Amino acid sequence: MLASLLLRLGALGPLAFYAAIAAGGLMTPGYNHMTQQVSELGQAGAPAATVFNYGLMAAGGAIILGGLGFFLGMRKLGVGVLLPLLTALAIGVFGASFVIAGMHPMPSPMHGAYHLGYAGLAAPLLAFLSLGDRSEVSGAKTLAVVSFLAGAVLLALLMNVGGFNLVKPADAGLWQRGLILANTLWMVSAFLSIPGAIAARERKRSSAF
Repeated sequence: MLASLLLRLGALGPLAFYAAIAAGGLMTPGYNHMTQQVSELGQAGAPAATVFNYGLMAAGGAIILGGLGFFLGMRKLGVGVLLPLLTALAIGVFGASFVIAGMHPMPSPMHGAYHLGYAGLAAPLLAFLSLGDRSEVSGAKTLAVVSFLAGAVLLALLMNVGGFNLVKPADAGLWQRGLILANTLWMVSAFLSIPGAIAARERKRSSAF
């Protein structure tokens, strides 16, 4: 089934990103995950630039496919068009930001991908709304709303909204990685839960005949 295949490929996207970060850190002498930004692994001249940037682009491509799979999967579950479409677009735009960032590593001004990455904050909320009251994906739904709330708080702290000054140079990298997890981990859960829900729905329909 196309939807399930795309969703499973999409689940590999965040995992590929985590792997690129881990591999890049191991390949870069003196790199400190606590203090340094993730994008520094792929900056021009960095030892792990090629590995990290190709990993980033692969992750983005997989996330885009997962977004399409989400839309198709929601339609298979009988959900309307609007919310799943908006969710898929948010996921796809978020994935595109990975591809652009990988194609244009730091210090290129294109590395910021026109701030398309902010779509990653809206995506879990839209997914939560799309999943509705379906008990078979309750775990994914819970993680999505928790991820949205955590992502909103972490982004605000990283931007020092309110002037709390909680993010320090000594731990800025750790805060950024928290935001990365908030924006991506829910996808793994949702993308792997929906195929099971589709299969259960089809079994139920088949047994009715």
